[in-house]
Formats: sequence, structure tokens, C-alpha cells
Amino acid sequence: MLYSLIYRSRASRAMHEVTLPPLLRKARLHNERTRLGGLLLYANGEFMQVLEGPEPALSQLYARIQADPRHFAVRTLAYGPIAGRAFPDWRMAYAPADARALEKIVGFSPFKDIPGLVAHPAEDLAQRLHDFVQGRAHDE
Repeated sequence: MLYSLIYRSRASRAMHEVTLPPLLRKARLHNERTRLGGLLLYANGEFMQVLEGPEPALSQLYARIQADPRHFAVRTLAYGPIAGRAFPDWRMAYAPADARALEKIVGFSPFKDIPGLVAHPAEDLAQRLHDFVQGRAHDE
């Protein structure tokens, strides 16, 4: 059974386009070994990530992310079983994001410090994000 996890977090220090590629290479190698995949969005010092794959690999990776000093204010936006992957060909795609455009697409703003409920189930939200980054994201 496959699961999807969507979370947001703040970067403990500013990330630059130069510092992200090594992080992504490491994530892609790990995800390939553990059959995980998904999408990473970054905007204004904040991350939003969709992770898809089998348990317990998904929960183990999320625990590592929550303990990683490069992240703080980690918040789970959605978690649940999925019928199929929204990102079947991506070990970890990356796309820079515009927070306002993302808010318009997904129906809520993950890049703000306001509490709230996710407006969509995990599978629907992942599909909306997939559609949002089509042609913008890369998994190289």
C-alpha cells in the first residue's frame, strides 16, 4: 500500500539555488533505494514537500526531516493512503515556487504561519501540486 505525506517547514538558514542541488542529489539517491518519490517546493525560506511511497520508509524519512536542524516549524498538512502516485516518475522533483500562485492552486497557503485545515485530501492535493509544477519541476 502506498501513502502520501505533505508537509511544510521553514529553513533554519536561507537556502540558495547553489546549495539546493547537493541536497537534492542526496535525497534522490535515498528515495531511489527506499522506493520513495515526490516533489519539493521552495519559496522565501520555506519548504513544502510531497512524499509518496511505502511505509515504514515514508515515516522513517519524515522522522529524519523533523529532527534535521536545517528545518524548523515542521507541520504535517496531509497524510494518508493513496491509490496511485501523483509523481510516479520523480524520485524528488524540485521547483522554485511562488507562494501566491501556490495558494491560488491548492486553496490554502502553506507558506504562512496561520493554523488551518488542509482543504483537500492528500491524494487530491498531491495531484493539484503535480498539475501546478508540470513543466516547471525537474528530477535530474
